[in-house]
Amino acid sequence: MHLLNHRMGRLTALLILGSSFLLAQEKGIGFDLKLRAASGLSTNDHLNASAFGFGLNVRYGFEWGTLNGELGYFYKPGRQYRAALEAPAAGMPAAVDSWPDPIAGGSVDSRKNSLTQLNARFSYERAISNAWSWQAGLQLGQSKFRHEYIGDVADLRWATYEDTYNGTPTKSVFTVNPFAGVTYQINQDSAFELNLISISYTAINFHHAPGSAIVSGDPTVPGSHLVYAGDHLEEIKRNSLHIEIGYTFRF
Repeated sequence: MHLLNHRMGRLTALLILGSSFLLAQEKGIGFDLKLRAASGLSTNDHLNASAFGFGLNVRYGFEWGTLNGELGYFYKPGRQYRAALEAPAAGMPAAVDSWPDPIAGGSVDSRKNSLTQLNARFSYERAISNAWSWQAGLQLGQSKFRHEYIGDVADLRWATYEDTYNGTPTKSVFTVNPFAGVTYQINQDSAFELNLISISYTAINFHHAPGSAIVSGDPTVPGSHLVYAGDHLEEIKRNSLHIEIGYTFRF
């Protein structure tokens, strides 16, 4: 019994010492590499649900918690898709033959979108236990939506028109996105995190009315000296919730 009590006493002392050591590591300055993957709770603009990111974080731990400042990158890819062909331009014959024909006319409008962001994250983290903590903060950055399109549309047997067009316009906006979640410290050198984050951006969508007249464009923009009348970009503001998981390497 005396030997058992002695061993139990040594084990308890080691656990207390280990816990004190882990807590001590949280204080002061430290550096992290964070790798993340996310999934949107909804999808818009032909973007994938999945998103990826990474960041370099500087943390400062003190008695009441940890402050984090991170520089990172966010990428949300999209998939290739065929856009619906729009109605002919005003003034075109009303007959069905004037509509763009995907079979006899070979009409097609192919597109692909993507979203990227260079950002900075600032958060406050507070321990719940030796392993668990909660965190909340803001992600600030320039969200850049990229819209690629290439089209070749013609009416039945190319009787009246054949329009060709392409472009890769982008739309950048500054966004402030809140996030909150929990962190689990696997060991002294690594941690796992789970967050809910709101991602904001402005999407763009190109519109072309088949059979439009060719007019003078903007001479200061390469490739736009001659354009189709009525061509324009539609802007749509978006906000999408994402569930985010991450892995942290601590230095």
